[in-house]
Amino acid sequence: MKGGVGFYLAGVVMQLTLAGCAHETSVAVPGQGSYAYAAEGEVTGSIGLSPQTSEMFAPLPPIRTAKKHVYLLLGGINGTDGRVTSAGMFGLQSSLAALPDVEVTTYEWASFKKVADNIALLPKDDIVIVIGYSGGGAKATWLANGYFGGRYPKDALPRPQIDLMILYDPSPTWSMMPIQDNVKRAICYRNVTPLFFGLGGGVLVGNNTQIDTIDIFEHHWLVQMDSMLHQRTIAEVKNVQRLGDSYAAQ
Repeated sequence: MKGGVGFYLAGVVMQLTLAGCAHETSVAVPGQGSYAYAAEGEVTGSIGLSPQTSEMFAPLPPIRTAKKHVYLLLGGINGTDGRVTSAGMFGLQSSLAALPDVEVTTYEWASFKKVADNIALLPKDDIVIVIGYSGGGAKATWLANGYFGGRYPKDALPRPQIDLMILYDPSPTWSMMPIQDNVKRAICYRNVTPLFFGLGGGVLVGNNTQIDTIDIFEHHWLVQMDSMLHQRTIAEVKNVQRLGDSYAAQ
């Protein structure tokens, strides 16, 4: 009888010991009311909570649409009379300004240096378009070469990047400069019969750039009012693409 009691007490002690070990190796799981037992030899610890939705899916910054900037250089005899002698170009200005994401600024041709200054301030992804009529067309080639007076090329400034250049019967012919590869694409409405006291009839040439020459036959004064040319210009502005990743001058 005594041996049976001793054996019984030994069994009770063993069960209590095992129960105590099991309690020591249990791991509390956050958010649950019971214990989960860790396997022998595993490192135990608390389980972190899942990240909040606001941390997992941070809002993306808005996508910026590249704006097209049209710089319109007027014609004129002395560079200050463009608003009178180039009245037909203001119809083109209104049509271009009505296009989405297009900004149009008009200048007298004598102020073409301001165009270069304004281009330098543009965001790198924006699109640059230069349009010039008569004297404004000739000065557009100076702008493209960074030439604003003095000896060329010694006194030239860095050349601005231009995605599209469109010249309406540029004049005078002797004032035209060849353009370079900082102009992605150029179109020249070359007047074969300008009939205006030696003005008009300028020809655009260039190095390592695409130039499309469109021959026209009309009085120099009437070119600015040619609705067919304006429609082509509007279509070209709609289709123009960005030149590159940066507008840093060459």
